[in-house]
Amino acid sequence: MRTGKKSKFLSAFLALVISVTLIAGKTDVHAEENDGNTVETVEATVIETAEGTDETADSELLTVETVDEKSTDKEFRAVWIAYYDFDDSKGMDKEAFIAYVGEMFDNVADIGMNAVMVHVRAFSDAMYKSKYYPWSVYASGQQGVSPGYDPLKIMVKEAHARGLEIHAWLNPYRVTSSWNGGTDVTKLSKKNPARKWLTNKKTSDDRYVLSYGSALYYNPSISAVRKLIVNGVKEIVENYDVDGIHFDDYFYPDLGTNYETNFDAPEYEKYKKKAAAAGEKPMSIADWRKNNVNLLVKAVYKAVKSIDPDVTFGISPGGYIDYFDEDFRWYVDYRTWMSEKGYIDYICPQLYWSFNSRNIFPFYETLIRWCAAATNENVRVYAGLPAYKMNENNNVSSLDRITDTEFYNQYLIADMVHYIRKNERASGFIVFDYEDLVKAKNAEMTEKLKEEIGS
Repeated sequence: MRTGKKSKFLSAFLALVISVTLIAGKTDVHAEENDGNTVETVEATVIETAEGTDETADSELLTVETVDEKSTDKEFRAVWIAYYDFDDSKGMDKEAFIAYVGEMFDNVADIGMNAVMVHVRAFSDAMYKSKYYPWSVYASGQQGVSPGYDPLKIMVKEAHARGLEIHAWLNPYRVTSSWNGGTDVTKLSKKNPARKWLTNKKTSDDRYVLSYGSALYYNPSISAVRKLIVNGVKEIVENYDVDGIHFDDYFYPDLGTNYETNFDAPEYEKYKKKAAAAGEKPMSIADWRKNNVNLLVKAVYKAVKSIDPDVTFGISPGGYIDYFDEDFRWYVDYRTWMSEKGYIDYICPQLYWSFNSRNIFPFYETLIRWCAAATNENVRVYAGLPAYKMNENNNVSSLDRITDTEFYNQYLIADMVHYIRKNERASGFIVFDYEDLVKAKNAEMTEKLKEEIGS
């Protein structure tokens, strides 16, 4: 990393060391990718039969035709604009909101970015007029209440006027969080599909929404849930000139040591019985859960491309690449997404650690591993960058309580961009979050990033 005049020498030295590491490590990483990729989709129809729903609905998703990707020559330079970045705009009138987002987008463009990832569905809601979801509390101040205008329509216009791409960022399964609503369904709008499923007189849909860890989630194993999420994506692509659809890292929660018996385990038991009756070997519960997510990802990809092949779909999982092999949390099948056609256009692992080698997942070495997993040449690799950690006291890692002083180095984010550009397989980055780029305490960091982008 840069600390002054020594930066060029250190950059060259690190690049040499990292290149040797990449060459030495490629074989093992690729061998891991080829293990068990096919198991995730072979029994999709059986899963649907276990619910007693349309057996053809998800099996059709497995034959999606992939549309050729757009050119990967253009570097992607984006900023996440999260739901809480709209705290100050709740309930604004139209003209005030235009000015508010205009200032945000001016700041983003001034840094040298070319895209914004705007949170339009954070909690089973919408920052636009939706047929399926209620208005977001971050639009009007109260979920289910219209602000009197369409925020997404305004944001698309304002972004494009500044030469910025705009990508609609959605959390597919999250209904509430422990810090935002908890499990009290009455805090949801009566128009919220989660509240409707939980409070109507029918019992057949009682498990479409699950309570876990002081939060509510849509049940990933239910085909009606997938249909809802896909419909919510389709209406955005059909009605707004967005450049992309974006999911982040909220899929299954961490289910802990009781993962085999909690959350959607009852649906898994039904699936196993159906598989046995059909004379087929059932997937493990971990593979079954990965398959549930894969069915959604593939369905979203197909829906997006069927409406507009130029609209991209990508996902930003956590950057901790080894943890996705664990059986009790998240169920992110990144290997399939990055190797097979018809899942994603790009992946953006959140590489929220410094270069410090004491980290479990040091920034550049981890980027190299993610790049090596991208065996489908049409899947682009971006890196999520942690501006939110800058000038804050952060530990080197969860296992090492030593303060990571690199987050006080104002060159850190700029250096991350520098090394992304040195990696031929990486083609861009997304910075988290907007508010951290414009904080006064981070002014020097942002200026260094701007200089690096323009170099």
